[in-house]
Amino acid sequence: MMLTDEEIARLQAVAPFLRSEAAEALKSSGRHEVTLELEAHLQPGLRIRAPQTAQTPRSARDRDAPPYPLDLFVGLPLNELRALANGGDAARERGVAHFGATFLPRLVSAIQTMTPDEIDLTAGVQSKPGTLSVMLDDEQ
Repeated sequence: MMLTDEEIARLQAVAPFLRSEAAEALKSSGRHEVTLELEAHLQPGLRIRAPQTAQTPRSARDRDAPPYPLDLFVGLPLNELRALANGGDAARERGVAHFGATFLPRLVSAIQTMTPDEIDLTAGVQSKPGTLSVMLDDEQ
């Protein structure tokens, strides 16, 4: 079952913290733009892109050849988002902190499992054009 409108509304309060924790976790892997998408997809998640300013100019001939700038959608487990949406303030703070502490290892694991050799997170590039998607494993 997807998130309800009420759960999405409650998640808006913690959305900046989730985005900040993900961006902080990614600092060691290079510079990335991170946005949180709750309503736009069937699966809520984070979009991680290579910053436009960091991309080197490419000739028209090279634009259609790999590597492509990173455009990664990371699906977030609904049970974790529901816990954040429905928990009290202390539970939310613990949940956001835990998310930040586990995000990068879980992301690296998801990339290695689902799209091996297609994404170089540190360089901010991918081997295929368009949006690539991975799903974070549920935390128990």
